[in-house]
Amino acid sequence: MKRGPNRQRAKFLRLRRHLDICLHPGKPRRIRTRSARYAAALAEQLGLITRPKVCTWCRRRQRLQRHHWSYDEPLNVTFLCSDCHEIADQMVWTTCIA
Repeated sequence: MKRGPNRQRAKFLRLRRHLDICLHPGKPRRIRTRSARYAAALAEQLGLITRPKVCTWCRRRQRLQRHHWSYDEPLNVTFLCSDCHEIADQMVWTTCIA
């Protein structure tokens, strides 16, 4: 039994629901960030975001992680290795504190 179109449609509906949640200013921050992460994962599964083979910064072939520069833009992600992701997180924290 093929589930293709219905399964795809369900994923698009879930993506839309999570995009609405993560952009809703009344929701708690942790709920918005979780929905943004899930929306990015769904967008990748649906082919809206393509995962490169190498880290965007250092070009190493390692296991890549999604990095959100801002959770206000849930589908704007950069794929980084764990070392570069740690540096990127420090950059974000430094700009938030400063």
